[in-house]
Parts: sequence; C-alpha cells; structure tokens
Amino acid sequence: MRHIEGEDVDVHDFLNTCLEKEIAFYVFAKPNSGKLEFGAQLSEKSEVINELTECFGKQGFVFSPFQQNCRFNSHFIRRELSEINSKSLRLIKEKSDLEILDDPKVHVSTREEYELQITRMINDLQDNKLEKVILSRIEILENRGRKNAVAAFLNLNKTYPKAFVFMVDIPDVGLWIGATPERLMRKNQLITETMALAGTQKLDGRKLSEINWDKKEIEEQAFVTDYIDSVFKKYKIKNVEKNGPVTALAGNIVHLKTHFKAYLNLEGNELSNFIKDLHPTPAVCGLPKKSALELIDEVENHDREYYGGYLGPVEEDGDLSLFVNLRSMKVLQNKMALFVGGGITVDSNPEKEWMETCFKAQTLLNVIK
Repeated sequence: MRHIEGEDVDVHDFLNTCLEKEIAFYVFAKPNSGKLEFGAQLSEKSEVINELTECFGKQGFVFSPFQQNCRFNSHFIRRELSEINSKSLRLIKEKSDLEILDDPKVHVSTREEYELQITRMINDLQDNKLEKVILSRIEILENRGRKNAVAAFLNLNKTYPKAFVFMVDIPDVGLWIGATPERLMRKNQLITETMALAGTQKLDGRKLSEINWDKKEIEEQAFVTDYIDSVFKKYKIKNVEKNGPVTALAGNIVHLKTHFKAYLNLEGNELSNFIKDLHPTPAVCGLPKKSALELIDEVENHDREYYGGYLGPVEEDGDLSLFVNLRSMKVLQNKMALFVGGGITVDSNPEKEWMETCFKAQTLLNVIK
C-alpha cells in the first residue's frame, strides 16, 4: 500500500479509480524528485490546442504528438484537481464510468522487416539525401493492460528515479506510461534549459568512466547538438552554457548527453516558436528535419501517435517543464504497445540497430513483468 503523507488514500487505488472514470488526468515525478504530482480535469474534455500560446497563463499539462495532424492533436489538461486525497477521490467517483473499447489492431514489425527498413534508409543516407533518420517500431506485451497500468507506473517511478516518469490518460485519445530520460525544454523564470541526447549502449555492469563510444554514436549525438545550437542562433541567443558531451545513465542504458543552459526571457509567440523549432529534435526525427519526416512517413508501417512527441506541466507564472515522450507505451485494454526506436546513420548496422531497440524495450519490460 502506498499513501501520501497525512492522507488516508492509497495511491494505487486512487489512480485506478481515475482510470475507471471519464476524466482526463496525469501523474508524474520529475527527475531526482521522487515526488508524485497529480492533476485532473473534471469539467468537459481536455482542450485541443494548435499553439502552445493557448495554454500559457494556465496551470495544467501539455500532451503533444510526434506530428500534429487531423488524427493526433495536442491536448491541454487543466489542473482542476491537484491533490491525491479523500476529497479528490469523492469528486472523481461522481464522474461517469469510462466506456470499454476493444483493442485496435497494431502493426508489429518483424526483425526481417525492421532490418529491411533500415537498409532502405541507409540507401537514402548514402545518396546524401539526409544525415540521420530515426526508425521506430512497436513491440506488443499481451495480457497486460489498463488493469496493470498503475502498478507499472509506480514500479517505473521506483526503478528510474532519474527519469521523468509519467502516466497520462485522456478519453478518446489513450493512456500512456513512460520513463523518459530526455528533456525537451525547461523554462524557469529567466533560465532556459534543453539537452542533446543520442547514442545508446547497455551499461552491463561497467562504470561510466569505462564506456567508450564509436564513431557512429559520436556523430549521431553531434547532429543533435549542432541542431540545437542552430536553434539558439536563429533566435540570436548568446552566452549559451554548454556542458558535454558526457556519458549519462538512464536505467540500465547509457547515452551521450550535452546540456544547454541560457539566460533569456522568451515569452508568448516567441517561446512557442522556439519550442516548435526544437521539436522534433534530430534525436527522434533526423536531419534535415523535412526530409527525415518524409522518409519516416514513407517507411514506417505504423503511426507514432504520441511517441516522440512531448509532454509536461505548465504553470500559471509561465514556467514549464517539457520532456520528449520516449521509453514509453500506449496501454490498451488487454495489451501494452511499447514504442522503441534508434538513430540510423550511414554507418549503421541493421542487426545492431535491431538489438538496440530490443534492450531499449527491455528497460520497460523488466519493470512491467
């Protein structure tokens, strides 16, 4: 039993009640905080937003897809409830029960199909059509669904304290759970932070100082760093503090990370456009962005939906903390769809890229199972 200090409400039961009702809600823990933060919207549905400016000056949570289109919109959940306690529980229980829907069909790529897709992408890279592109796939975990979601979320929170661990449920949109290591942007008063995260290895019991990176991984991370540099330059932001690349731990996986920090006061449309230029970064899309998106649409046999998108809390005072939706899964009624992917460059090896997605998936599977 997990309780919030000073309350007689069990967190597991509370969140399961939320899942049973026709409400939009979110719960998350920021990296290294260990503290669960909750919000729910009881009135009407979540707001569909076209621009981030539509939620500025409000308090709530943004949930945006990889690519916004007629099928997948950005949503804003207003924070009408903010406490996990008996009063909130009574209000939530008064809401209508959620309609149970059959699980949709999900395309699962075989190893052969995935490696053929990589080969196709490498051909375009060799023809100098792009520098890097991200290929994703879906792995299905059967006989695990909404009834297991809360336990999976709480286990992720306990296992990955350095990640942004989240559970978001929006009726008619879906339930998503994840533990992402990648920050898209943090704005706190005059401080703005982001990161370039790319390259992946299994830790395998080594110390961080023992990790060596090959040419492909170093170049892959450099593409992301250079792109973020270009966004800061576009907005004529100078004196950007840059730390990295360094080897960063994310569960049983390590990445190359460069941290960016700048002192600036972006607001309104300028802030919204800055985030729009950052997303999707080459870490989830590729370079050049337009060519990479076109190749992804052409080669992948599934919709990424909200995988590779971004999410996070927005405060009334203008502060926000947005993360890339990685190491995540869409939870269906009786199964979980795990989304995983990897960066493809001209030096990629299809077999090695397949294995990278396997151990990325394992970081979630180990916790859920």
